[in-house]
Amino acid sequence: MTGFFREMVKCIAVSILAVLMALLVGGALWAAEGFPLPGKSAEAVAEAGQDSPENTDGENEGKLSVEVPTVTVVQDNGVEENTPESDVLDTSIDSETESAKPDAQEPKEDVTLLFAGDLFLTDILQEKYDRNGISAAAAPELLDVTRGADIFMLNQEFPFGTTGEAVEDKEYTFRVDPKYVSVLPELGADIVTLANNHMLDFGREPLRETLSALDGAGILHVGAGLNLEEASSLKTIEAGGWTIGFLGATRVILDHSWTASRSNSGLFTTYDPTKLLEEIQAAKETCDYVVVYVHWGVERNTEPEDYQKTLARQYIDAGADAVIGAHPHVLQGIEYYHGKPIFYSLGNFIFANRAYETMMAELTLTDSGVDVRVIPCVSTANQMGLMNSGERAGFYGRLQELCFGGIAIDEGGRVPE
Repeated sequence: MTGFFREMVKCIAVSILAVLMALLVGGALWAAEGFPLPGKSAEAVAEAGQDSPENTDGENEGKLSVEVPTVTVVQDNGVEENTPESDVLDTSIDSETESAKPDAQEPKEDVTLLFAGDLFLTDILQEKYDRNGISAAAAPELLDVTRGADIFMLNQEFPFGTTGEAVEDKEYTFRVDPKYVSVLPELGADIVTLANNHMLDFGREPLRETLSALDGAGILHVGAGLNLEEASSLKTIEAGGWTIGFLGATRVILDHSWTASRSNSGLFTTYDPTKLLEEIQAAKETCDYVVVYVHWGVERNTEPEDYQKTLARQYIDAGADAVIGAHPHVLQGIEYYHGKPIFYSLGNFIFANRAYETMMAELTLTDSGVDVRVIPCVSTANQMGLMNSGERAGFYGRLQELCFGGIAIDEGGRVPE
């Protein structure tokens, strides 16, 4: 029994010693891996200096420390270099993360907006068009400009129609057969304003014919409609990443009955600007650039009326980025207000049988701003063309005298603020 007891005690002692050794070895390995020992926090381990990585600006605070194995990388020169495996892994992870990021918004492309004044297709022009096509109305070099613009807009100073009776007590009444709507796309026009003092010369039925003809030709229109909602509606065009909005209105009509209402067709008028200002404000919420084309002023008067200046500023204060004017049939000056261009009158475009000088306004939208330029034109026997270099120099001088705020037009027609 004594020998047996002695052997039992020896076995127990060996077992206890083995357990103690296992605990000591296991604890060392646990600590070597950077994990807290039982009863100690990660912070305590870090304070004890047990292989915890350096905490830079707290970015590793609260994170477990894991020793990263190294990978032997052979350089092109044959030299072996021990590189942490995390460096190798980081490259692929970063690539995946980068590819998962949404694309940054691409910059917008430059977009050219072109505006012309009053268009009327006289009987003589219609006859010439029947024989010679669009070249009867526009010279080739002019067509290169109008068709080359991203968006071309003008004032259609007549209705397309074959019905109705001319209104009484009006000296000039206009109406054109709807078959000549083809002139507009052939000119390169994208959108027209119908808000003017001739749109209801033959009553409301030709207005319906006009809307139908334009829709059939793919030409957008503003300023008139079957009711006030249509007449005052915004039209937008997407181009080069831009959303450009257009509104049209008139302050020149025969009488109040021409005004569109909730239940009657007609024109969008701006004698009281409240409705137009509301439409401009709403347009600015959805558009990058808003243009207001307005019919106003006094015929054959090169000086804007005070109300034109007042309205133009109100439009811009409401959110308009450019104001384009027509109706006087002659040119009026250019002005900047809060950095926005105002063209008080572009005069006639293709209109009368006599020779006259006029211009188009070109606005180029860029990421860095808007480049404003005038393009001098001259009409001879109904055909509109571009001025030559000799004619342009004198034209810029005459136009500059009509402008406001010390505007100087350079030899290329640019109109800097």
